[in-house]
Amino acid sequence: MQEDFDNEETSSLVAKAEAMLNEKESVFHDVEEFEMVADYFLEDLELEKTKIILDKALEQYPNSPNLLMILCEYDFLQGNKYKAIKTMENIVEIYPYNTDYLLELANLNTRIGESKKAIDLYEKALEFELEDEESVMMDIVFEAQRIRDFEKALVYLHQILIVSPENEMALFELGITYNELNKEKEAVTFFKNYLDNNPYSYVAWFNLGSMYAKLGKNKKAIFAFDYSIVTNEFFPAAYYGMANSYIQLTEYKKAIKILNQTFVLEQPHSFVYCMIGECHEKLEDYSKALTFYEKSIELDSDFADAWMGIGVVKDLTGKYQEAVKYMEKGIEKDPSNAGFWYLYAELLSKLKLEDDAKLAFNKVIELDPNNTDAWLDYSSLLYENKLVNEATSLIEKGLKENSKSEDLRYRLVAYLAKKGDIENAKKNLILALKENFEAHKQLLDFYPEIKNINEIVELIKNHK
Repeated sequence: MQEDFDNEETSSLVAKAEAMLNEKESVFHDVEEFEMVADYFLEDLELEKTKIILDKALEQYPNSPNLLMILCEYDFLQGNKYKAIKTMENIVEIYPYNTDYLLELANLNTRIGESKKAIDLYEKALEFELEDEESVMMDIVFEAQRIRDFEKALVYLHQILIVSPENEMALFELGITYNELNKEKEAVTFFKNYLDNNPYSYVAWFNLGSMYAKLGKNKKAIFAFDYSIVTNEFFPAAYYGMANSYIQLTEYKKAIKILNQTFVLEQPHSFVYCMIGECHEKLEDYSKALTFYEKSIELDSDFADAWMGIGVVKDLTGKYQEAVKYMEKGIEKDPSNAGFWYLYAELLSKLKLEDDAKLAFNKVIELDPNNTDAWLDYSSLLYENKLVNEATSLIEKGLKENSKSEDLRYRLVAYLAKKGDIENAKKNLILALKENFEAHKQLLDFYPEIKNINEIVELIKNHK
């Protein structure tokens, strides 16, 4: 009944305002009435009418904070964002203990990306009694995440869950925040304890599964994802998580079965078709793999993984020229993907397109300097083309980026020995043997002629 009365009152006031606008004269003078009508026009985005009402209202009530708040929103919508913020700052300066004004100023700062200022204002508002402190804390979480202050986000998410233990949004964000902080073990402990008291929380089971998956404990992850599905069978993310864990365990048929179940829950996604395609690829069912990769592209022609997936299948089936075209398409869609460049570089090497392969390998190590396989394969390309000095220099650069890599160190020993620089080969061999003695077998496999260098052989025997 009260709502009907309010609507009737608003309609009456708006009618009066329309009459005032048409006759260009004042019809009402009460400040609350001005506020109600200005708000009405602003919500309907009738900005011209809003401005006229505000001008008339502020002539009579120039210091009304509520009218000035409406003016702030009007200015903001008109693009005068900093003018709006300045007005709101003046209001807060006059009324420093009014939480509505503090929160409005925080909101305006959020909207222009001033997250640190917004957080300070939200935190100041929390010093006072609020009707919905949970919502304000969540605002802080989102702003903290935006500026990648995940530690602050973590603190407030825990506070929210103390106030409201079943807050699903907070639980979701907590999983994301733990993931960003790489605190998987801490997260596992938290969610296990949480589930002791809330065993039917599908979000907590999902987060626990995600943390186990990131730790490489995929069997435990599957168990947790399964419980998430049991508690909410209509939650697709748990199915995707379980499928991915099956993929990591190379149980591709089980992954396909789980992914197929998601089609009942929601419209197929391009990434799901791509995952199924990858499973068929690993099962060496290349025809089905192509079918699903193509379905993925039909849904999203910009989905780079599917283009690259087709390229890989073409490569595996000996259709190298076609593979090149599809891989180039994948790289075009996602040019910063080091993995894509690596696959492309390996294919170009196979095709003896050395110059193009060099460019591709350079791109890999530029994007991912910690990819030791890329440094090794690139150096092999140079070595096979009798560019031993260049291969040596490349591995030395790789070791500057990956000083603890015994693989690179043993390869450097091989190249130095090939060049006849036995003293430096011995120095590096000592370092490599200390890092990993057993790995010296790769040195013998790559450069068996090193067995003919007595100083090297003695050094390995003595170290053993």
